[in-house]
Amino acid sequence: MPWKNGMGFTTELAVHPAGSSLDGFDWRLSMADVVSDGDFSLFPGYDRTLMLATGRGIELDFAAASAPQRLRRPGQSAQFSGDWPTRCHLLDGPIRDFNVMSARDRVQHECLEISGMPTEFVWEPAVETLFCLAISGMLVLKMPGAGEWHLGPEESVWLPEEAGREGMASLMVMPRSRASLGAAVRLRSN
Repeated sequence: MPWKNGMGFTTELAVHPAGSSLDGFDWRLSMADVVSDGDFSLFPGYDRTLMLATGRGIELDFAAASAPQRLRRPGQSAQFSGDWPTRCHLLDGPIRDFNVMSARDRVQHECLEISGMPTEFVWEPAVETLFCLAISGMLVLKMPGAGEWHLGPEESVWLPEEAGREGMASLMVMPRSRASLGAAVRLRSN
């Protein structure tokens, strides 16, 4: 789908509530190919995380709002406000990025790089949505007593918030090799 500012295209991976407009979602996850320097779309009221998925790097310039941030290797991420005017500069050719956006007054999010070592989470289904994405290589997700998922490149698992469900569940996310890169996103309603 086109970017909000019309300057490029993105692949929407998940949005809540389903079918929300670009100005009305609680949270949104997407991947975008950035092929030239340019301005990012403004998303007032939203917090953003951008993770470099592929490519040789990007610099984000936030004008006077904050110091610029450089992402030089896949897996590095930057957190910033959707209120800030943001301009990107490609460091050495096109990149692909993974984006997480959440409505600041309704949802908090955390986006973690999965590479090298296994990462373990405690998931609270009653209040938290968990989304895991294999960016490159393979990831294995294990939830003792509940299931196991094997994710190839650009495959994902979305474990939605389950209102009324009691308890917690342990979840292990494991890269299958040194080349594996993934993201784990935790989304919690305020």
